[in-house]
Amino acid sequence: MYLRVNPTSYLKPVMSVPASKPETQRAIVTASLAAGLSRIYNDLRCLETETMKRACRQLGAQISEYDGFLEVSGVGRDFTRDTIVIDAKGSGLVFRTLSAVACARRAPTILTGDHTLRRRVMRPLFDALDSLGANIEHLSDAGNAPVINWGQPISRSNADLPGDVSSQFVTALLFLAPLSDQPLTIRQSDPVLSKSYIAQTVDFLRRASIDIDVDPRFNHFFVRPGEYKAFDSYINADYTSLSYLLFACTIFSGEYVIRGITSDTLQGERIFIDVVKALGVKVVHDDAAKELLVSSIHATLSGKHEIDVSDGPNIIPTLVALSLFVEGEFRVIGGSVTRLHKSSRIESMVTEATKLGADIKTLWNQQGDIDGFVTHGRSDYEGGTFFTSCGDHRNFMSLFIASLKFRRPSYIDGFNDVICSFPEFLEQFEELGAIFSPVQRVSSDLAVIAE
Repeated sequence: MYLRVNPTSYLKPVMSVPASKPETQRAIVTASLAAGLSRIYNDLRCLETETMKRACRQLGAQISEYDGFLEVSGVGRDFTRDTIVIDAKGSGLVFRTLSAVACARRAPTILTGDHTLRRRVMRPLFDALDSLGANIEHLSDAGNAPVINWGQPISRSNADLPGDVSSQFVTALLFLAPLSDQPLTIRQSDPVLSKSYIAQTVDFLRRASIDIDVDPRFNHFFVRPGEYKAFDSYINADYTSLSYLLFACTIFSGEYVIRGITSDTLQGERIFIDVVKALGVKVVHDDAAKELLVSSIHATLSGKHEIDVSDGPNIIPTLVALSLFVEGEFRVIGGSVTRLHKSSRIESMVTEATKLGADIKTLWNQQGDIDGFVTHGRSDYEGGTFFTSCGDHRNFMSLFIASLKFRRPSYIDGFNDVICSFPEFLEQFEELGAIFSPVQRVSSDLAVIAE
């Protein structure tokens, strides 16, 4: 099933950005491990946060949903004692975090996920847990989901991780560490990527009164045993989701208001604001109103630009799509970690862009990994293309907005995947004036409206 996306020349000026998925997930885990009642305001409700809530309920947490907030009655150390099966679906954070925390349950925990998760890299986390004394049994290929964590407590105090594979590995160990009987030292090798996600984890641990020392380079962590304490938190907007809205504001000249956001964030994807500013877009935070004021009337989509996304790699798909419309040279580096995400995001997005005849090439780093891309864009594309999102919600949303600017309708698969992070994406763009409809592909030249 594809979505036919028709070109448009105008979008309505008021948009809304959803709350942060990574912040919501971290808040849910932290509150679930705390003794007492926590409240999480402005939480995001999407597939992956629902998956995290379901998993934490299986640990014994009680999570109630209200209009605008969650109440979480955490387990402290009083975990459920029966054998449980946690289905992380496609969420790497759910699988990795719960794989580690399950060491504290003292009962078997089976952890699994969908086909996208089962091919994602997990071995460095399993190796680190093994070095700490965990008892994890692999049910399929060693180093991949699914697994059984038999609930054996960690008995050693030092673990080592690579810093350039996934920030979720150290996040998982950091959530487990306070539940140990001894201080835990975690070391990460250089280069350390996606530091902003680690900073978010550390922030929530400290909100729950966990005693943790972190060096400025995120190479070394020292966590003392302790009790998670209940806390209240407010979840800010998701800056990756913001990137899709800002992308649309940039390529459709006008003045816009984006609601639901403040400037106070640890999210590395905030760099997207700097990117569009460099293209002449005026962006002003109004924190009192929780709004972003955007004017692209004087934008100039041209020039030579280089962006390092090593601290905010989730905007890679948006940057590929934006680069198509920037005349000059648009170079992005630091995205090697995205080869291990839901899709190999640079490779998959560059492949889709070449279907348009775009002048875009992949870049490699010194380790031989695809690390970025360089585009010589132009203002106009024919469209009429069948795109594949490779099962990646971020690819879909980026391709969707780009397709609004083409001369002919284009077709994109995977439109149901927006539920992973931005459930109201299509509903919002319909309200903004975009016209689209589900179709079934018949050939590259013909599509029919689905019944």
